[in-house]
Amino acid sequence: GNVIASYPSVLLLDATENILPTASYMMNELGLWEDDLPGVLQLYPALFGMGRSQMERVTSYLLSLGVEREALASIFRAFPSLLALDVEKDMTPVVEFLREIGVANVGRFVTRLPPILGYSVDDELIPKWEYLKEVCLYNIFELSRFPAYFSYPLDRVIKTRYEYLRIVKRIPTQLLPVDGILRYGDKDFATLVAGDADGGMAYAKFAKDRRSPKAPAGVTKKLQQRKSGIRKNNRRKQRKPLPSAATVKNRRKKSNKNNNQTDSSPFHPKDDDTQ
Repeated sequence: GNVIASYPSVLLLDATENILPTASYMMNELGLWEDDLPGVLQLYPALFGMGRSQMERVTSYLLSLGVEREALASIFRAFPSLLALDVEKDMTPVVEFLREIGVANVGRFVTRLPPILGYSVDDELIPKWEYLKEVCLYNIFELSRFPAYFSYPLDRVIKTRYEYLRIVKRIPTQLLPVDGILRYGDKDFATLVAGDADGGMAYAKFAKDRRSPKAPAGVTKKLQQRKSGIRKNNRRKQRKPLPSAATVKNRRKKSNKNNNQTDSSPFHPKDDDTQ
């Protein structure tokens, strides 16, 4: 029922020409067990309508990268949609990117993170790589140890955690292992990595505040102008106008007159500027 709901076209397929050849290839060539097929086809029902030639192209390409044949079953059992990827348009740009940044064993890297072959180089891989270079000194070494870095959301998880460590906790991150920062859940990250003792409450608040939408630009500008106006008014209140020369002369005359009328003390209890 779930397969039909996800892929109604399966009702139009011929069992002999489409369904059975697909099942046969997955068991005989990819190494999946018969018991695996229902779960795999439920994950990605479009496999029913996929030609054998498409699956062979993908399989051959993975083997050419150095992926072990014994690993194919576990890869496609978990990620059957990889069989539908276009080798030239989807997979090749990812492999070229990995080689350019210094990944020596692409086959092992892909085996540990198969979905990377479907990631966008421009939208996902490059931004995450550029950020890793900023926060991690031995970036390619850490990436080879932990390919799953590329699977985490950049802003919601990666940046949030690194910023919490660097800005709030004042912990240098250049030499910290990347997997230690990312592989834990939020509560364990706050406790084990950041060293918090509040059960993750401070980190949760930081993450929530960080995700809060910023004020519109117009409102922000008005607030800045208002603050600027308040500061200017305060400066005006604090700055008293200098007295004119005539005022100073009159004050001196009055002061001398008052001194002549009182005792010899040089100070007077009040400033008698008024009549």
